[in-house]
Amino acid sequence: MLNLNIELPTQITELLNRLNAYSYHAYIVGRCVRELIGGQGTVDFDIITDAELERIRAIFEIYSVNIDNMEKGEVIVTVQGLPVLIAPYRKGFKSGGSPVYTDNLTDDLKRRDFSFNAIAYNPREGFIDPFGGIDCLEGEEAIVRIIHEEQISEQKEKLNKEEEPSTFERNPVAILQALGYYSSGDFAICEETREALLKDKAYIKKIPEADLRTELSWVLRGKKVSTVLEEYKEIFIELIPEFENLDGFDLKRPEHNYDALVHTFRSVGYASPVLTLRYAMLFHALGKPDCFSADKSGKGHYYGHAERSWLYARRIMRRMGFSEDETREVGFIIRNQHVEIAPDRRSLKLKLREMPPERLKLLLQFRHADLKAQSPEFEDAAMQCKRQVDVINEIVTMKECYTPGQLAVNRYDLMQKNIVRSDEQATAVLERLLDMVIDSPAFNTRTRLLNAAEKIMRQAYHK
Repeated sequence: MLNLNIELPTQITELLNRLNAYSYHAYIVGRCVRELIGGQGTVDFDIITDAELERIRAIFEIYSVNIDNMEKGEVIVTVQGLPVLIAPYRKGFKSGGSPVYTDNLTDDLKRRDFSFNAIAYNPREGFIDPFGGIDCLEGEEAIVRIIHEEQISEQKEKLNKEEEPSTFERNPVAILQALGYYSSGDFAICEETREALLKDKAYIKKIPEADLRTELSWVLRGKKVSTVLEEYKEIFIELIPEFENLDGFDLKRPEHNYDALVHTFRSVGYASPVLTLRYAMLFHALGKPDCFSADKSGKGHYYGHAERSWLYARRIMRRMGFSEDETREVGFIIRNQHVEIAPDRRSLKLKLREMPPERLKLLLQFRHADLKAQSPEFEDAAMQCKRQVDVINEIVTMKECYTPGQLAVNRYDLMQKNIVRSDEQATAVLERLLDMVIDSPAFNTRTRLLNAAEKIMRQAYHK
């Protein structure tokens, strides 16, 4: 149920009243209005006004004013610990990023792309909603609806004006923003907006690198990411042309119920919402078409596809401007996707000697998602991966020993007690002690380990 009787923090009321006192109109706008109407509460407030930027700065000089973004046409005023972005009405930005100001509130709202973000409010006038944004927030799911030119025409006479660019031509970032809302699970996309997304999909290539990484990551984190990827596969193929080779590609494996692209997209949704993991799922099968071979029965094989997929992933991530660290972490999962990990506790501890717990858990979470996206017959195997993750968490929580550094004794202790006389002997003894402790965690005490070390060395001398 919508909350149309919103209460503003005293800091916001103070800022609005101060602008009104100088005979200016002022409104909160955008996301904060949407969240307040939805009853979510918000901490990020934006205010727009018909005051010029320098007047805003002067009016609020008694407060703390951050002017770092004045070239974008905005300042941040902090009142009683609450930072608030304040800007004059803007109808857009020039190619260089400088704002184009307007004296018309509707022009400012119109540029906000989606109807539910184009609502302004102040306590004196109530809601200013020229594009039906409040209607979009009714129901269990909010409706993602772009501000259509037909709606704009109803607000202003445009019959004799040149046709304006479409929403996604003007602001390509809005393509991924619309899909991000949908992916979150709290929004649906109306048919008109769906048609516009598919019609204008080519503009996705014009999204700046930084925005692309941010918005694509938002899509991938969502609860409905698989649905979004499948329903809008044309857009994601436009963004990542390498996906075209997976679309319709028959894996020719009895355990795979779907083509390579559908399998990939579904695996993303089955993965934990950890970005490194979800990017790895997104790219993990890209090398399969290149590495395909069939045996005499026609069954498909993909020898070496993990390395090939990693090459594709690295090229894509560099193209998108990901850091080397981010790319390396995704690459680790893709390259090690076929590492054998036995389910028993001892084997997991031995694996933990090779890699940190978080990395091992990512590989198991990868396998869980990959199996779930193949066929229901792998449900038991997928659940085993989850149980292995639980065991690793238990090992870490219980501080069970799986590396020499976790033993209750070290090489200094062995040398001080004259049990060993060289680093080589110390290393060998510690390895033997670790094997004992891996099997019996309670054995990891100083006294027991020193006694065991003496016994190991006596046996060595008597051989």
